[in-house]
Amino acid sequence: MVASEHRPPRLYWIWLAGTGASALGTQMLVFGLVWHAALSGPGTAAAVLSAQVVPRVLLTLHGGALSDRVGALPVMAVANTVLCAVALTGAVVMSGTGPGAVAMIVIALALGTVDAVDIPASASVPKLLVSSTALGRAMAARQVLLHGSVLCGPPLGGAAITVLGLPSLYGAGAACYLVTVIVLCWVRSRARSASSTGPGRGLNRQVRQGVAVVFGTPLLRAVVLLTGAFAMFVIPFSPLVVPVVSAARGWDAVATGAAAGSFGAGMACVTALVLWRGTASRAGAVAAWGMITAAAGIAATAAAPGPAALCLMSLVVGLGTGVFSTHAGPLFLLACPREVVGRAQAVVTLAQWLPLLWANPLIGLIAQARSVTFLLVVWGAGAGVAGMAALFARPLRAAVPNHRARPPEHEGKTG
Repeated sequence: MVASEHRPPRLYWIWLAGTGASALGTQMLVFGLVWHAALSGPGTAAAVLSAQVVPRVLLTLHGGALSDRVGALPVMAVANTVLCAVALTGAVVMSGTGPGAVAMIVIALALGTVDAVDIPASASVPKLLVSSTALGRAMAARQVLLHGSVLCGPPLGGAAITVLGLPSLYGAGAACYLVTVIVLCWVRSRARSASSTGPGRGLNRQVRQGVAVVFGTPLLRAVVLLTGAFAMFVIPFSPLVVPVVSAARGWDAVATGAAAGSFGAGMACVTALVLWRGTASRAGAVAAWGMITAAAGIAATAAAPGPAALCLMSLVVGLGTGVFSTHAGPLFLLACPREVVGRAQAVVTLAQWLPLLWANPLIGLIAQARSVTFLLVVWGAGAGVAGMAALFARPLRAAVPNHRARPPEHEGKTG
């Protein structure tokens, strides 16, 4: 049996269920938008995707500052209320005859803008509701739920479109957001809000202060830099590198899908283990070893003789990814000062998105100009160098989660 202090409280699980509804609604809506845009052509689909991503990149830091100023739970409640209104508007628009590209891009921009506010707030809630000893399990559970929404959202969205039509998809998304708003209001009534920075400072100043705290704290800075390297060299493996390798070597779609599934299975196994047993004591060193493991899998894929070997290497990369994500995330949250947790989460979120703007086109250029073997060796070496550098970096090597931190704000308050 796991001691109660090492388990997230019931209030956290209720909040997580509401967050899962919101994540599922977003995945369904994005699928519906891209599917409908693709009927007009690949250019329209690309424009819709970009319209969702660009506001996230530009506004996430300000979203984190807003979360610190007002409180994570109130920000999430307002954000999901807006998302519900956007989804209902989309249902009305899609009921019309032939909604054009402009309408879809406007909806995508609205989704991306609200996500820029909602994502940092959501990422900071575990620190506010869960004690430090249970934070690893709490974040592993959140990761399982978010991955589940990514897996279930598109199929559910496709089924809704096929059976009931496109407007029903937006109606289902609105229902998901409404459930989240109700849950958030209930949780907020039973949990004290995090201390805010107050209304007297401008958001731009708060953003600068948050960035200064992150990059002025050795451990936070090390985790952010390592996360950026991880986003550059490891995150594109399953969605982009695996299909590129399969196409170049003449392997079919079944092999590609199996390799992507092996990657997900590796991540799921580690996440389930952390959810059961908790994180390792030397979280910084373990996260670095996770990246080194993923690097070895990427580089070894260069010598994969067939689809079976590709699946095995994808499993190794997935295991390394799971180890990294389940240890780097809690370590970062535990080291964050409570008054800047939203802004700190915005910085680390941006560190995951920005490298992808460079990595994805660069992968395509290298694979086309040289070969996929060269690409895999270079990308594996890059991940390995970053992992080794982290392993020898004192802030990460010596990082041990502080389990003597203060209890979460809701403790001691009856529900």
